Amino acid sequence: MNKRLLAFYALIAVSIIGLTFFVENYPISNFDLRMTQEIQEQRGWDPTLLMKFISSFGNDVVAAVSIIIASLFFYLTSRRREACFIFAVLLADLLNTLIKLLIHRPRPTLADAKVLLSFTETGFPSGHVVHYVVFFGFLLAVMIVDKTISLSWRIVVGGLSSFLILTVSLSRIYLGAHWATDVIGGYLFGFAYLGIILNDYHHRKVSGTSLGVTAILA
Repeated sequence: MNKRLLAFYALIAVSIIGLTFFVENYPISNFDLRMTQEIQEQRGWDPTLLMKFISSFGNDVVAAVSIIIASLFFYLTSRRREACFIFAVLLADLLNTLIKLLIHRPRPTLADAKVLLSFTETGFPSGHVVHYVVFFGFLLAVMIVDKTISLSWRIVVGGLSSFLILTVSLSRIYLGAHWATDVIGGYLFGFAYLGIILNDYHHRKVSGTSLGVTAILA
């Protein structure tokens, strides 16, 4: 692992620790309240349906079906390595759930925001954001590096993946499912995990060996 990658992980780790300390000491901060108010403010049109559509890819059933479809696509097109790596998303989702239980940060309530979707589990970090960054981030990476996939597929899958990664944060805040710091934590954790997967994916591609978090899946 080169120095730049180590520096990246060190920065991410420090950021996660700092943000965790912040949300534990300020469960409802002025920053989160202001961000929620700004994003939920109506501007002449109602984006609720769009925001719900964006978030739908992180719902349990849709997420599971998406993983299976992506894995089958890679497997049936003789990309078995990619098919295995897709299932590494499940470990990210599991780790995120464990972190939620440890941090136990409450979600927004009707006293502080408009809540269009309600959940019983705690909010930090955002599971949707983590899932989107890892799952769609890996799909995007494959679409970028694998030139043997048809250009039309690469554009459609890559474009949709980029769109969902960028907009899921707005969706979760707008729907009242998360605070801004929840989605920031989701991005930090998601990109850290994605970095590990992509580093492992690159080394497996070069050496043909099984490494890191995906070794058990190969």
